[in-house]
Amino acid sequence: MQILKPGIQFNIKAAARAWPDGMPISNLEILQHYPRTAEYSLAVQQTIAKKVYEDLGFNTRYWAHKPWQELSHAVETSESLAVKVLEKIFTIMNPETVDAFLLGSTTNQRYTGSQACGALGAFNLSAPAYDLKAGCSTSLATLHLAYGLMFLGYKNILVSCAETMSKVIDPDNEKTWLGVADGAAGLWIEKTENGHFKVEKSFFSTDGAYVDAFTTRGILPPTPNELETAGYYLQGDETLLKELALSRYELMLKHLLPTEKDKAEITWIIPHQVNRNLIDGLIEKHGLQDSTLLWDADKMGNIGGASILFTLARAVEENLFNKPGKILLMSVGGGLSYAAQIISVMS
Repeated sequence: MQILKPGIQFNIKAAARAWPDGMPISNLEILQHYPRTAEYSLAVQQTIAKKVYEDLGFNTRYWAHKPWQELSHAVETSESLAVKVLEKIFTIMNPETVDAFLLGSTTNQRYTGSQACGALGAFNLSAPAYDLKAGCSTSLATLHLAYGLMFLGYKNILVSCAETMSKVIDPDNEKTWLGVADGAAGLWIEKTENGHFKVEKSFFSTDGAYVDAFTTRGILPPTPNELETAGYYLQGDETLLKELALSRYELMLKHLLPTEKDKAEITWIIPHQVNRNLIDGLIEKHGLQDSTLLWDADKMGNIGGASILFTLARAVEENLFNKPGKILLMSVGGGLSYAAQIISVMS
């Protein structure tokens, strides 16, 4: 397991988040529309809704598309959400000074074209632009590459991740109804000596043997049969994915935090937010209870590959990293992808 120790320092000059317009969708509202649970009594629906919150940590989320409605191309896309994020960042930073742009997403709007180029095109900008897709580890894969670009000599890196997971909800699988959400986030990262943040450790890897553990299996160009079946909806073995997630988290924590001193130094934890019980169990097992868990899924749901970047951006916006400490970022997702980072917050 190769854990990189780049030691690179940077400041975050701007942070922004975005989500689809409209009211948040509650667990109860989903259960009232899902065919199997729609006929249950209100009391039973409320009990299930509460159980989902207690187990997974989800209460509300935002969707561009509601699965009980016909899918329309008029709804927001991952690209349009990324543009919303960039609009906010460009009110703070001069867009002409960006050296490179990275856009991570597993729900790209464009068939073959670059979504990153499309987002920059909304502002008539020319810059190196990269698209990344690494399942629910997309946030950390995107940051991982951003550090590499800094070593190449780029100073100002604009990083964004955006998802519209609601468009790949399986109409026949209530867990996908309850388990995914839409949103986007972005950070303007400036490489600098004596920066407020320092990348102590960074790891990213994949295991192609489990590429179908959780994915959309449709091929391009789409066949009539795939359009009529579940080829373009989220599918997979949820039990297997949970087992894989637990094993990869255990592996990463063993190597990232080999001593009690390493564990004691962790101040904040931002995990991929798909299963609160799983994360709470890892925190307890590895003696990380004194760390602060930053969790947005109670209000925002599981935003897939944008989950970690969304919470990281929120923490920056709210100035939560206002003291020296260390941030542990970690994720496991479809692909199979898994990643982790430790970032020091300097005094």
